[in-house]
Amino acid sequence: MNQHWNWQRLIAITVTAGIAAGGLAFWQVIDPWHAAAATAVTVALAALWARTDNAVADPEWPHVVTEARAGGRHDVSDLSWSTFTRDGRVTERVVRRVRALAADRVRAHGVDPTDPDALPDVERLLGARVVRQLTSREAPTARTLQSWLDAIERLGPAPSAPTTEENRA
Repeated sequence: MNQHWNWQRLIAITVTAGIAAGGLAFWQVIDPWHAAAATAVTVALAALWARTDNAVADPEWPHVVTEARAGGRHDVSDLSWSTFTRDGRVTERVVRRVRALAADRVRAHGVDPTDPDALPDVERLLGARVVRQLTSREAPTARTLQSWLDAIERLGPAPSAPTTEENRA
């Protein structure tokens, strides 16, 4: 059995016991002989403790391999942590993604959101207030973000092109 002295522990306890016993003797709580005896007993116990201490390596947690699937738990967790700033506003990353989603959905309805002449059509699809908020530089609140997502959802998927049978009628 390989044992080593823990010198830091022995010195720390010896100094602490000496100061405590000296203080008790100085304030006449105990007499100097009892203070010396208490210090000697404390040092002897500290030496025994310092000599019998076996250092054990800290075991590591086992590494568990997890498979990260697209759209799985990790993606949802990352998205939820990255949605809001400390002051409760929506992060710029989320704002960019929602703006891109809105632009894609408007394009799917045949309107170019980058064309200034198409602004009335974009406002008709999403609503004037939502368009104003989407183009603002101010970080939105959670409620504002919800109104954006509601407007995009109400817009729905792109209208399907009429089939050839419908064109014949």
